[in-house]
Amino acid sequence: MQKYTVAIFGSGIVGAFIFDSLVLNGVKCVLIEKGEDVCLGASKANSGIIHAGYDCEKDTLKAKFNVRGNQLYPDIAKRLGERIGSCGSLVVGDKNSLPKLNELLERGIYNGVKNLQILNRSQLLKLEKNLNQDIEYGLYAKDAKIISPYHFTISLVEESLINGGKLKLNFITTSIQKLNDKFIISNGKESFESSYIINACGAGVNEIGSLIGEDIIPLTFTKGEYILLDKSEMGLVSRPIFPLPTEKGKGILACPTISGNTFFGPTAVDINKYDTSVSYSSLNVIKSSVTKMISNINFKKTIKLYAGVRVKKGKDFYINFDNKNKNYIVITGISSPGLSAAPAIAEFVVNKLIENGLKTNKIEFKQRIPYTNILTLNEDELSSLIRLNKDYGEIICNCEKITKGEIIEVLKRTPFILTTDGVKRRLRTTMGHCQGSFCYPKLIKLMSEFYQVPEEQINFKGTKSLIVGDIKEGGIYGKHN
Repeated sequence: MQKYTVAIFGSGIVGAFIFDSLVLNGVKCVLIEKGEDVCLGASKANSGIIHAGYDCEKDTLKAKFNVRGNQLYPDIAKRLGERIGSCGSLVVGDKNSLPKLNELLERGIYNGVKNLQILNRSQLLKLEKNLNQDIEYGLYAKDAKIISPYHFTISLVEESLINGGKLKLNFITTSIQKLNDKFIISNGKESFESSYIINACGAGVNEIGSLIGEDIIPLTFTKGEYILLDKSEMGLVSRPIFPLPTEKGKGILACPTISGNTFFGPTAVDINKYDTSVSYSSLNVIKSSVTKMISNINFKKTIKLYAGVRVKKGKDFYINFDNKNKNYIVITGISSPGLSAAPAIAEFVVNKLIENGLKTNKIEFKQRIPYTNILTLNEDELSSLIRLNKDYGEIICNCEKITKGEIIEVLKRTPFILTTDGVKRRLRTTMGHCQGSFCYPKLIKLMSEFYQVPEEQINFKGTKSLIVGDIKEGGIYGKHN
């Protein structure tokens, strides 16, 4: 039986940061995910903002870990080779907004946030030219940043794997038994042993807890819907722009992505179960709200609608070491600013485990090599690369300018079979203006050839394929005649 020191359930941003931190501390560690890839839940569909920390209520875990996480991100991004946008953020309001903005300023200072400043309209327009005419004041947080949350998660897991961590995908846990202070974890086909369990499953936290007799943790779910614009609208806004916050959260914002798109959202719709559908009424709410802050929006340039689900446990993060089962740690309710706080949460959890007796070891660190991105190369560099490998000169995704060489590089990199959705999260194939209308056939053909399987066995995500059969004569139509 395989033996691990720590087993982590859930491969979102928090689970990935904890996994990476433990592995780099020489701990024998396994990351367990029930899906076919990492980062399939809330972490892949959030706003991608590393908040400064002024909005968090005083003396909360959210405030503490948000500010610390913001400080940790730049060095981690540099180590991973991940892009990070140091663009700052704004909270804006009309002529009556100064009292609330001053309240946020004072709270931010109390929380330890630096580089906060209230600006008037003329100062704001130097930063954002498309502000609505009613906007008079804004709180500028210089230290806010933007990242790709799913790409960052993937990079953390890749770094962990090349440094000795283990990943189990498509692992549906059916039993967890306690035997002599060890956990025996099984999916009915495979079993392994771990001294510690960290449950970072988010919405699925109770599925794992119930297997070892833990009490059900009451959770609430809030759906956030988004509108994404084409890259042709790049420059509409240069940083995250928020309205004044309400009791429901930070509100519907306008924001650039690290890749050059612009999005609006999220809504805050309370739901009873995990649901990522998008409603027409919510889209109208987004449009109505964002146009109060931003002018000159061309909603005809919308290329995608999507939603994510935030899991909440009360008003703060829930991190519990004192459960019924010794060495069982629960982390849930990591809603906003969860992405911002993730590295600090990992730092806290790992340090707490070490204080409680977890043994660490020095490792020979291996650097993760970032994926090739031809858009970052100059003409001479690209020409040299194509001379070495002509596949880097063959475009597969025209909207995002992704080449055959880049895709093959990613397919070789991963230790598991990717879906087209998995390639998308790593390289942005199918994420452009056409949303895959032109590149899906080429991508599927390429993946079919690489994996040496029929095209209908290349899945979109999970076990769902985009191809049901051959439409040519004698194919799927012929079979039904």
